[in-house]
Amino acid sequence: MKRMLLALALATSSALAEESKPVATQVGDALRPAAEAYGKGMQKLVNELFAGSKSPMGEAARANLKAQDQREREANRGVRRTMKECIKPGYVIDDDVKECMEGLRNKNW
Repeated sequence: MKRMLLALALATSSALAEESKPVATQVGDALRPAAEAYGKGMQKLVNELFAGSKSPMGEAARANLKAQDQREREANRGVRRTMKECIKPGYVIDDDVKECMEGLRNKNW
């Protein structure tokens, strides 16, 4: 509650100096990141809840979790590398090497 009031106070203090947007719009802009984070957390929680079942809802939830994980990994990807840089000893090429090439995994072999 204190954080929300602080965010509201910060949003309105600069707003009073500028008077460019209505106060309600500025409050909405200040609270949007927190609301989006809450929504993402709740979506993940619901997907994890349904993912344990064998129903079609469970299959969809598992697919959603997998897609969400992939999006997060791609958003946080590192430097892409060549196969020569990522190949394992003995010229082994597997999923770890593929992820290393895409920048999703560090070379630790």
